[in-house]
Amino acid sequence: MRELSVIVPTFKRIDQTIKTLDLIFSSNGLGEKFVLEVIVSDDTSDDQLKDALNGKFKDKIIYSKPKKKGIASSKNNGAKIAHSEILIFCDSDMEVEKDTILNTLIALESHKTAGAVGGQVIWRTGNKDGQHDRPRKEDRMVTVGETTYAEAIYSRYIATYKEVFNKVGGYDDVVFNMRGEGSDLSVRYWRAGFPLVYDESLIVHHVHEVEGGIIRNVTHPEWGIAKDLLLLAYKYDISDDKYKNFVDTVKANFEKFGQEGYYRIIEGIGQNLDFICQAKPILDGAKQKMKPEYDFKFLEIFSEKELFNQCVKAAESKLANIRTEIF
Repeated sequence: MRELSVIVPTFKRIDQTIKTLDLIFSSNGLGEKFVLEVIVSDDTSDDQLKDALNGKFKDKIIYSKPKKKGIASSKNNGAKIAHSEILIFCDSDMEVEKDTILNTLIALESHKTAGAVGGQVIWRTGNKDGQHDRPRKEDRMVTVGETTYAEAIYSRYIATYKEVFNKVGGYDDVVFNMRGEGSDLSVRYWRAGFPLVYDESLIVHHVHEVEGGIIRNVTHPEWGIAKDLLLLAYKYDISDDKYKNFVDTVKANFEKFGQEGYYRIIEGIGQNLDFICQAKPILDGAKQKMKPEYDFKFLEIFSEKELFNQCVKAAESKLANIRTEIF
């Protein structure tokens, strides 16, 4: 029987976190195909959520508070505590279907070149109820044989190997601690030679009408997107117009504003200028230390066809020892 560590980062959201955990513990295959270590990494300042979870789940979960606040810090905290070699990060506003975790295990076992796997994220409640959160039309995927590769997995729900997660340095809890952590982790996985795989049998529902969350009750969420895209472009040296998919991604996020979209980008950078200035020397230091095995740019994995083919071809042997110990 396989052992899995499910890490649930949370902030407040008492009722929703309880529902998310209830659904995880109701998963098909639990106790037959796999056992779960469920770690709740709670970023809430008070003990209301802690008391509620202890009252409901008692010894069924491992409760922890990260020393540093932030979504990336919470996820890294959970990964450090985890004992299993397979990690599943599941945000506290995600609701898994009955077979999601079982299908996750099957996907990791069947896709020999996958450094991490993700799947369908569907909105639940709100004005986008039933629509895809991810993948969206701008999220590029390429199928080779029976495996579909994705340029990015955006951290709502992602499964990986603990050894791989540690090799790439985990989530960036300095520059991308409050948002953008999945985008940054995705490109570092590819650059280290650990492909990201999309499997449509992995289905989670992203609950919109729930307390907390970086995108909720924010007047201008596009400001944060502008900041993230600028920082990712700078960190991964996207500095000219040959990176068409990155350009298309910027367009996809801002074309809905029409001509005003140009202003929204500048406005977002202006609103986050202090943070951007503080982040620059940190990113400069990181760039000097970078020694990528594959020099992919953010969201331009499939644009480098030869490099992509080399990466995918080498991935199975690169992951062989890790997989042998688990499967």
